[in-house]
Amino acid sequence: MTEFLAPDLGNVTATAILGWYAWHTASRTIPGLLEAFREELATTRGEFRDEREALREELNAERIERHSDHMAIVEALHELAARLRSPGEQQTPRPCPRPTTHHTSRGEEL
Repeated sequence: MTEFLAPDLGNVTATAILGWYAWHTASRTIPGLLEAFREELATTRGEFRDEREALREELNAERIERHSDHMAIVEALHELAARLRSPGEQQTPRPCPRPTTHHTSRGEEL
């Protein structure tokens, strides 16, 4: 009977070790890895979010500056056209379009 007990004990021991390993991996290792991954991902997303917001603000400021430049060019063209008209004609200058209200990406008015 002792001949048959040794292989059975080896099988039970191997099964117990594999069972413990599966339990440890599923309950301890994988949740720890997931938590570390999520923390790192949240940090990376935060950094990219800040960069995107800075880029949006920069592009918005450039757009407003271009709009102001365009309005100045339109005004200068109106003045030039008025000067080029014959001196006997006295026409009233056309007003420039009213500037639009600009908002930041957060909805704040500039």
